[in-house]
Amino acid sequence: MVTIVAVSGTSGAGKSTLMRHLAQLQGSASLLHFDDYIELGTDAGSIQSWVEAGAPADEIKTPQLAEDLHNLRAGRTVQPPGRASAVVSAELILLEEPFGRARRTVAPLIDLALHLELPADIALARRSLRRAQAVSQTSEPDHHAAVLQDLAAQFEAYLGPQRQAYRLAEAQARAVADLILDGLRPLPQLVAEAQESLIAHRANMSNRFEKPPSKKGEP
Repeated sequence: MVTIVAVSGTSGAGKSTLMRHLAQLQGSASLLHFDDYIELGTDAGSIQSWVEAGAPADEIKTPQLAEDLHNLRAGRTVQPPGRASAVVSAELILLEEPFGRARRTVAPLIDLALHLELPADIALARRSLRRAQAVSQTSEPDHHAAVLQDLAAQFEAYLGPQRQAYRLAEAQARAVADLILDGLRPLPQLVAEAQESLIAHRANMSNRFEKPPSKKGEP
């Protein structure tokens, strides 16, 4: 039986890292990423309009993601549009989904929702550090300039409506999560907590399927 686990959290919270380590503990696991299906805009005007409308999660459309989740559950291989390689169905599908269960098109397909919580300033520092460290891996001036421009764009957006957009999106995901993980805790502890939650979910589902139907008149 295929189990689909969504991992939500703001950008820089460590979703991908948690997913990779959790996948290593499983006998069979495949990873899907929200960013392979959509690139959220960085235009300040569009972000501001979305925030002023209450940041409705359902306005973020990813029909291909929903279709791919259906196919993976059915045991079929899928090809995310933003990914070079195909994703093969496995017993465990780990989905990086910043809105968790908040979007109605994907909510029914998610078996377990984990939310990775991290203060916004630390998440910003992690994103910025990740980009800055990329500079040390190449000596190409053009790449250095691109990284600096990207960092400047991140800071400008964060000082604008993006900070509020992240906060509202995270609040929606948190409200419908099965487990809240403290992103300030060491990674091994986070992985262990997520693993325990997954084991408990699978045990619960197994008991549901194995429990014989009650006879008439029995509780």
